[in-house]
Amino acid sequence: MDPLSYFSREDKVEEPVFAELKEEFLSEADEEHISSLPKMTFAMIKPDAFVRGLAPEVIRSLKDSGLIPVAMKVTEMDEALIDELYMFVKQKYFDSWWIMPKVFSQAPVIPMILVGDPGDFDHLSGKLRDIIGPTTPDAGKPGNIRYDLKGTNRVLNIIHAADDPAAAIREAKVFFDMDEILDAIMAEEGVDYDPDEIVPEEPIDLLRWKAFNEVKIEALDYIDVRRADIQDLLDKEAEIVAKELPIDDERFALREVEAKLSNNASSVVREVDSELVRSARMPADPLSKKRLADRLDDSLVAARAIELLSDERKLAEEEEFDKLLMFSLSKELINSDWAEVVVHSTWAVMPQMIRDLEKSGKVVISSESGGKA
Repeated sequence: MDPLSYFSREDKVEEPVFAELKEEFLSEADEEHISSLPKMTFAMIKPDAFVRGLAPEVIRSLKDSGLIPVAMKVTEMDEALIDELYMFVKQKYFDSWWIMPKVFSQAPVIPMILVGDPGDFDHLSGKLRDIIGPTTPDAGKPGNIRYDLKGTNRVLNIIHAADDPAAAIREAKVFFDMDEILDAIMAEEGVDYDPDEIVPEEPIDLLRWKAFNEVKIEALDYIDVRRADIQDLLDKEAEIVAKELPIDDERFALREVEAKLSNNASSVVREVDSELVRSARMPADPLSKKRLADRLDDSLVAARAIELLSDERKLAEEEEFDKLLMFSLSKELINSDWAEVVVHSTWAVMPQMIRDLEKSGKVVISSESGGKA
């Protein structure tokens, strides 16, 4: 296959971008660069992997699979760079694109140019994407980087990877000059880097179910009914999460607990709703009713938070989660920037995560479907 054919695009939006890129590439590249295109690719360690201190492990996994980083830097991404890197993806997910700057503003990224033998794949990008696994980490399998390192969701999923050689050139150009890219393509040795520069001073744990458990525990403080049952379930949830099981094992272990949590929280919502109606119909007493209404309103929203964070389908269907998030922040149910990012981003991408899970035949955690996909 002609390596330059990767620059051909049928999509009317992509076609002119890659046609211009091809001209720029050919103006500086020689025959050896062209023939080496299938042996290079682009990847980027994402903010969640950086802040978790996983960058060295990601690089080690890539090297063990025969993908050698030959150019690398640690850098921050602003909205302009995010839009440039993901210019074609943004069109598909425009309505939820606000989550990208929210995520990428939290920590640096590590863009890399990689070279290696594609093996049975048409190009190294294909091999790379096979190694890292699906965009939704939970839809992957053992051996996938995103699965093994327990990526949090479709955005906080450890690593970005180019689709093909032409995409690798385009995405590398967001961070590197063309002459740097051409030098990297022909590099014979991996790049030297300072290990201390690719890890944070204090790594942060971003495991999804642990973050959700912590929010739900805080929410329980605002609930008066069914407290004992919910507390027992949250203790069981915490025990499962603390085992740090592989994703599939963890999801299987959580299914029954999460279904019961969702159902209990849903019952609390109904009971609080009934009490609000009953209180409203009692003899007029504005001051005492206001105090009662404030307390019940807190209980109502806290129970709703537990319900949604325990049920993937309900979370995906919730249209006003932003308001629930603001309540959670005002009541200090969420106590850190990263906890907010984990909770908010998981809601933002949950509809697509469910589609990915169903496509891969994986469990969808939901009381509504008995926990089955």
